[in-house]
Amino acid sequence: MSKILTITLNPAVDLATSIDHVVAGPKLYCDTPRTDPGGGGVNVARAIHRLGGDVLALVAVGGAMGERLLQLLAAEGVPVDPVQAGGETRQSFAVTDTSTGEQFRFSV
Repeated sequence: MSKILTITLNPAVDLATSIDHVVAGPKLYCDTPRTDPGGGGVNVARAIHRLGGDVLALVAVGGAMGERLLQLLAAEGVPVDPVQAGGETRQSFAVTDTSTGEQFRFSV
């Protein structure tokens, strides 16, 4: 199999959690969050790596969130070629309402 290069110009650190029911107004206490590296090409690279493929993820990163993204990828053993970018790598936050299965997604 040939080596596969993925390119991710707008990656994210994904934070996901769940709660029994999402309601507007009161403070909601969610389950323990999960943190994952994210972004289209990053997710493809992670999948290829898990399947045993030869992959390299070229990822634009910046700031503390960029460093966190690289740490998360390293923990999974995904080969990365980071490209320093201006600004901060974005974060995304998802909450799943377990009573309905609906997911509420936010990105900053």
